[in-house]
Amino acid sequence: MQKRQGSSETGLGAGAVIFLIVLIVLFLILAWKVTFTSTPAIQLQGDIKGIGLSTPVNFAVRDARHNLRHVLVEVRQADKSFVLLDRPLPTPSWWKFWSRVGKRGAEVHIHAGRQEIPELQEGRATLVFVATNDSWGRFFRGGRAETSIEVPVRFAPPSIEVLTTQHYINQGGCDMVLFKVSPGTVESGVQVGKYFFPSWPVKSTAPETRLCVFAYSYEVDPQTPARVVARDDAGNESLANFTYRVFPKKFKSDTLQINDEFMTRVVPPILSQSPEVRDQGSLLKNFLMINGTLRQLDAQKLVAFAQKTRPSFTWTQPFIPLVNTKVESAFADFRTYVYNGQVIDHQTHLGFDLAGVQHTPVVAANDGEVVFAGFLGIYGNAIVIDHGCGLQSLYGHLSALNVKEGDAVKRGQVIGHTGQTGLAGGDHLHFTMLLDGIPVNPIEWWDPHWIHDRIEAKLQQ
Repeated sequence: MQKRQGSSETGLGAGAVIFLIVLIVLFLILAWKVTFTSTPAIQLQGDIKGIGLSTPVNFAVRDARHNLRHVLVEVRQADKSFVLLDRPLPTPSWWKFWSRVGKRGAEVHIHAGRQEIPELQEGRATLVFVATNDSWGRFFRGGRAETSIEVPVRFAPPSIEVLTTQHYINQGGCDMVLFKVSPGTVESGVQVGKYFFPSWPVKSTAPETRLCVFAYSYEVDPQTPARVVARDDAGNESLANFTYRVFPKKFKSDTLQINDEFMTRVVPPILSQSPEVRDQGSLLKNFLMINGTLRQLDAQKLVAFAQKTRPSFTWTQPFIPLVNTKVESAFADFRTYVYNGQVIDHQTHLGFDLAGVQHTPVVAANDGEVVFAGFLGIYGNAIVIDHGCGLQSLYGHLSALNVKEGDAVKRGQVIGHTGQTGLAGGDHLHFTMLLDGIPVNPIEWWDPHWIHDRIEAKLQQ
C-alpha cells in the first residue's frame, strides 16, 4: 500500500512538470511574438511613372521574421478609394513560431487603369500598398507596412507628328527620321522587327522634337515594317507610320580555309583572356566555341556599350576610313569555314577588314569618347568610340592601344596600331559602325553626300 501511494505521488509530480514546461513554452512563444514584432518590407519592381488604360504594377513583399498574412492595393483619387487587390495569404499554424517568411515572401503582379477601375478619372492618383504579417503587434492585429506613390493618370496615348518626308534605307544601312511627341512621353523611337532604336532630342530646349537614327540590319527582311513608337509615363503606347523605302542588298560570300597552325596561334591567347568561356578539350572544339559562342557574347557586350552613349551627336564632319589600306573583307560577307576539306562553320563578317603595312597607325573615325579599350574576344585588343545618339565605331585586332576608357578623342587622332590579336589571320584593322550596338554598313558613314542627305539636311529643316 505504501509503494502504490509513493508511485501516485511520483506520477502527480511528473504531470506537474509537463504542465509547467507547456506553460513555459507558451510564455516563450508569447514573449517572442510580442518582443520580435516587425513590419513587412514592400519593394516596388520597376519604375511606376503613371496609370493608363491598364498599367502593369509589380511589387514584392518580404518579412524576415514573420509570416505574411494579407496584401492590399488601393488607388485613391480625390475622396474615393478603389480596391485593386485584397488578398489574404496562407500562413502556417500559430504554434510554428520557428517558421520564417524570408524563405517565401510574395510576388504580386496586377494591372491598374480604367479597364480595372471604370470610375477612374484623368489627373492625379495615389497608389497605396499595404502588407500585414502575423506578428502580435498593434494589439494582436499584426505588423503593418504601408507605402504609396502619387502618379499621373492618362488614358489618351501620346501623339506623334512625323516631320521628315523621305526616307531611303539600304539593307544593312541607316536613315534618320524626325518627329514630335506630346508632353508626358517618356520613350520613343523606331521599331524595326525585333530591333528598337531610341530617339533623342534635337535640342535640349525642345525635348518633344526628336531625332532617331534607325537601321535595317543585314539579316532583317526588307519587307519588315518600320514604325515610330511612343510611350507615355502611364504606359500608353501609340504607333505612327512614315514614308520610307528599303533597298534589298545581296551580300558576298567567302570561304576561309582553317588549319591547325592558325588555330594553334589564335585559340590559346583568346581563351586565356576570355573567362566567360571554358576549354572544350580540343583545338577544333575551342575554335568553334570562339567563332560561335564567344562571338555572340561579344555582340551582347557591344549592345551594352550602347547604353553609355551621349544624348547628342559629338561630331560635325563625315567619318573617315583608314587610308592607304586594302579591303580584304567587306560588311556582311557570309563566311564558310572549311577544315581538312569539311565545312565546319558559317558566320557573317560584320565589318571591314582593312590591311596595310604592319602596325599601321589607326585613327579615330570621328570626334567622340572612348567607352571601351581592352581585350574583346574575337576582336582581340579593341576600342569602341561613342559618337552620340547610339552611334559608335569599333576598331579591332589592334597591336597597341593609345587611349583608355573615358578619353575624349578627335577625328583623325591616332588611337592605336593595327595587329593580329583576336581571331585575325594577319595584321589588319577590323572596323565597323554600330547603331545601338547593332553593326551597320560603314560605307554610308564614310560618304559625305550620304551624311548630308540623311543627317545634315534633315536637321537644317
